[in-house]
Amino acid sequence: AAAALFHSMRLAGLAPTEYTFVGLLTACIRRGNPRLGTQVHALAAKGRYCGGSLLVANALLGMYVKCGHLEDALRMFYGMEERDVSSWNTVLSGLVVLGTYEEASELFGDMRTGDVAVDRFSLSALLTAATEGFSLPQGAAVHALSLKSGLEVDLSVGNALIGFYAEHGDSVEDVVGVFQRMPVKDVSSWTGLLNGYMEFDLVDNALGVFDQMPERNFVTYNAVLTGFCQNKEGVRVTFAWKAGLQGLGLFRQMLENGLEMSRVTMTSVLNACAIAADRKMSEQVHTFVIKCGCGSSPWIDATLIDMCIKCGRSADARLLFEHWRHQESFHIAWSSLLLSSVRDGEYERASSTFLLMFRSGDIQFIDEFLLTTVLGVCGALGFTELGKQMHLLAAKSGLLHACGVGNAIVSMYGKCGQLENAVTFFQRMPHRDLVSWNALITAHLLHRQGDEIWDIWSQMERLVIKPDSVTFLLIISACSYTDSDSADACMELFRCMSSKYNTEPAMEHFAAVVYVLGCWGHFDEAEQFIASMPFKPGALVWRSLLESCSKQSNMTLRRRAMNHLLALEPQDPSTYVLTSNLYSESAKWHCSENTRLEMREKGIHKIPARSWTFDDNAIHSFFARDRSHPQSKDIYAGLDVLTLECMKDGYEPDTTFVRHDVEEYQKRHFLMYHSAKLAATYGLLMAGSGKIIRVVKNICMCGDCHSFLEHASAATGKEISVRDSNGFHIFRAGICSCRE
Repeated sequence: AAAALFHSMRLAGLAPTEYTFVGLLTACIRRGNPRLGTQVHALAAKGRYCGGSLLVANALLGMYVKCGHLEDALRMFYGMEERDVSSWNTVLSGLVVLGTYEEASELFGDMRTGDVAVDRFSLSALLTAATEGFSLPQGAAVHALSLKSGLEVDLSVGNALIGFYAEHGDSVEDVVGVFQRMPVKDVSSWTGLLNGYMEFDLVDNALGVFDQMPERNFVTYNAVLTGFCQNKEGVRVTFAWKAGLQGLGLFRQMLENGLEMSRVTMTSVLNACAIAADRKMSEQVHTFVIKCGCGSSPWIDATLIDMCIKCGRSADARLLFEHWRHQESFHIAWSSLLLSSVRDGEYERASSTFLLMFRSGDIQFIDEFLLTTVLGVCGALGFTELGKQMHLLAAKSGLLHACGVGNAIVSMYGKCGQLENAVTFFQRMPHRDLVSWNALITAHLLHRQGDEIWDIWSQMERLVIKPDSVTFLLIISACSYTDSDSADACMELFRCMSSKYNTEPAMEHFAAVVYVLGCWGHFDEAEQFIASMPFKPGALVWRSLLESCSKQSNMTLRRRAMNHLLALEPQDPSTYVLTSNLYSESAKWHCSENTRLEMREKGIHKIPARSWTFDDNAIHSFFARDRSHPQSKDIYAGLDVLTLECMKDGYEPDTTFVRHDVEEYQKRHFLMYHSAKLAATYGLLMAGSGKIIRVVKNICMCGDCHSFLEHASAATGKEISVRDSNGFHIFRAGICSCRE
């Protein structure tokens, strides 16, 4: 309309004035039409208004800046014969909006050198730049300038100062000081103060400001919502879920007050729902997001997936991911799915999620945290091949220098049975911390190398490396695996934990000492040690005594430990299993069956024994008597042949490991197809020349499987590595590394 009116003026022979051009350029800004603005510029230049009218020149600068043509604005700015503070402010604001903060700082320096008097717009723009891209000293210098020029009391400058100190201040007092000195305050000032308290984790103070505010807008509510999600704990917000519930309550208030719902609002609400972990509420919020049309945003969709995962809706999260169409936030959604699987202990699902992306080649966004997570998955599964590929990826991406990644690599090799690789990598690490040493000790502990661990401990003492509670737990546990009785050394180390190293022993340390004493047959000392504990012994202590008694076949003490365990953990499935097994060993079959019946009636299920092995970057999992594998016929046929060969070598099935009162031939049948035997047989069938068979088992391997694999390694000439819940068993030529 402005352009048409201007055209009518030209037809009527009316000469435009500088105000005509300012009006036209304002219309160009509102319409976002730089093409028309350029034509107006040409017409103004032709009429000699650009050089003759500062008002028109500034309007042109504003048009170019607001329409995103900053280079044209700068070119015009530096060509102007005359400039005023408005000219400088326009270009300064443009540089800040585009995020070119260093250039903005240089321009402000030129402005000061040219003796141009700064005003509130100059300082506000520069403080915005300071908040986003400068350091505290630079922002403090701008603050000093505002004091010198008497502009600190200006509303816009004060608000900008509050925003700066909330982001970069040394303490919240910097924010409060500016706020209190402001003679006039608006809703932005109060919101800035509230945000300052949130930034410094003072949730209660922020809520106090919220209650006192004379006026609130949707930005205020967004600040509180975002603060709840950032500060999951506070004085009044004791637990994370309470913060989430308060955030959702605030969202309800926004709806009741009819306030605007921005994407920031929706993202914060989804985060609050994820923190509260309320499934029903998450479904309601999800429905609201879809109804209000926010679901098409890449960042909201990514937050939706995270919320679904944390509210127990993993199936919905995967369904959302299957229909993903946002490339810019794809890696965030994918990472959320991966990390949720790790958090839930679903390592196989985590590895398949990662392998899907890894094989596609789209792994450019993998950072230190994600790489460390995947290495942890490889270690948990014993997935050596993938772990080695992650090691190479870390080297190619330059992440090997990161201590966290290095620690994860040491841990991964240790848990995958690659002890030599773990030690070699540890020795080559440019930077080590205590976690590095603990990872190395853990690797040796998994291989039952107690004496080697004591050598590492001696080395740590020489290097004056201060141990933590984890270190002590590992060293104490290593005393069970030394070549000679190290119970005395264990007790000495335990005593000096607090006196020499200022580390108070926890329940885990007492349990570890009990296990060591029991392993070396010092049962009287173990009972005396338990009686002398400064607090009531927990289930972990009695379980340690029970396990050590099992090794030494001390039935009397086992029963006593079992009674304590039953009293402390009556609902634990493993307690029922241990009780049933204890009855079975005493041939009290009726009592054993009653225990199992009680489990079924209470709906308590024991963890099923499962073993897995690897072939062609894939995991092959087996349960006892499992026929679900595509090659199960070949596996069972191979196992039958291997069993006959082992029997020729002297293997005899030990049916005492069958805890059921059935006929002898049935016991032998139960033993033949344990999960470890199925996994090892599959590994042997697929193994090439010189390949080590690697099996991982989720619980302790039974004695019969141990004997079978000893004979299998002799009969096949293959090395078989099995990692169970107690550590590694390396079977070579009929001998196991565990020496048990």
